[in-house]
Amino acid sequence: MRTRGRLLDVLDKAETGPIVEEQEWDVEYIQKPIARLVKEYDVSWDKDLFVPSDDDLADRVFAAGLELARESGVYCTSTKRRMIWSQAELDEVIATSPSQVTLGEGEDATTIRARRPEENSKVTVCGGAYGIPVPEDQFVPIMLSYAQEPLLDFIDNASLVSTYGRPIRAASPWEAVGCWQEVDLSMEVVRRAGRPGMAIGCAENSPTEIGELSSTSYGGFRPSDWHHAALVSELKTNYEQLTKVVHFARTGSHIHTFANNIFGGYPGGADGMAVALVASLIMLQATYFGCTVNPGPTHAILSCDTYPDMIPGIAVALQGLNRNTNLMTTAFARTAGGPGTKTILYEAAALALAAVPSGIALMEGVQAAVGIETAHCTGLEARFLAQVTHAAEQLSREEANRIVQSLTQKYADDQKTKPVGKPFDQLYDVQKVKPLPEWQNLYVEVCQEFEQEYGLNL
Repeated sequence: MRTRGRLLDVLDKAETGPIVEEQEWDVEYIQKPIARLVKEYDVSWDKDLFVPSDDDLADRVFAAGLELARESGVYCTSTKRRMIWSQAELDEVIATSPSQVTLGEGEDATTIRARRPEENSKVTVCGGAYGIPVPEDQFVPIMLSYAQEPLLDFIDNASLVSTYGRPIRAASPWEAVGCWQEVDLSMEVVRRAGRPGMAIGCAENSPTEIGELSSTSYGGFRPSDWHHAALVSELKTNYEQLTKVVHFARTGSHIHTFANNIFGGYPGGADGMAVALVASLIMLQATYFGCTVNPGPTHAILSCDTYPDMIPGIAVALQGLNRNTNLMTTAFARTAGGPGTKTILYEAAALALAAVPSGIALMEGVQAAVGIETAHCTGLEARFLAQVTHAAEQLSREEANRIVQSLTQKYADDQKTKPVGKPFDQLYDVQKVKPLPEWQNLYVEVCQEFEQEYGLNL
């Protein structure tokens, strides 16, 4: 793999960079430079805008994020060292980043391709529970509710509450046991869906490197699946994540990388968050050599990424990246609302409508009720997300902006009450893996609403 030589350089940076205390990193290398860059590059937009369409603004956000990446780098918490890249190194990272990748195998394979803002090409869609905790006996029907949806190109797993009735403790043998059970159940899901070669987002039961290294091996998760590595907020890595990346490089596994910038934290508001998002995605590629890169910001209090004030920051950061790189960017719907509510559908749609015309290659979701309510996840909200995603492929940013503005007014107040909805077994027939009338009818009602109010035929 061509990244192996560069990987050694990255590991060297984690052990030879200047020593910095973490609190100093947070303030001197994140908070203060972001506040300065926002002013220097005039990162601002009209408060009524939800999907900005100013290309010059997008380019300024990209330039500010690239400068943050070069000036700050990445902090390794395991060694307390600042990992630094030169501008020439970052230019090489951007120039050599892959612009397409094929996940899965055989007839079930899917190809993701980089896109530009307002490009009316197909966006790939991944649907799943994204780490939402689920009981062992419900894992298969829950994940089957996603895998059976034809509009979903591949799936991302739920997390098991337990493994063979025992707690899954991080950094223990039980983490490895839980991930191998995730393998067994996942393969049953794709087999029963008639899509055995479908890619699987994994391993969701691997909070440390142990589960991933154990289960991505012979008889386990495949190199063609979708393996995860993350930066810790803000712009931090550790030996656990880097060890995963070494394993992925040696096994030739496809890597999905993501960041989790905090809206209302050290980056500040949406303007600072946008700069941090650009820097994070560039540094994800520099540090982990992934295929797809996701900005997964989190509201400091609500824990979602669909809060109305966050959406323009996400959109403009994606536009800057998609105008100036070939990165395969993604958007990830983490909603405050849960399944069985209109709120979750409005939130997911708003993010997709902002992100698709901004040039994403892949739409992900839905992590319902911010991913913490047990079994609050169904395939129906992912189907809806896919329908909106493909409808948005034909929209300009200005057209999308009008719809998103309307949608945020419908769900903004609901987010504060966190309408978590209902668990899977109260919304689906578990044996038939079909939506119950209550959830199906509400879904149909919202689809009709989108057609009548916004002219979107779902």
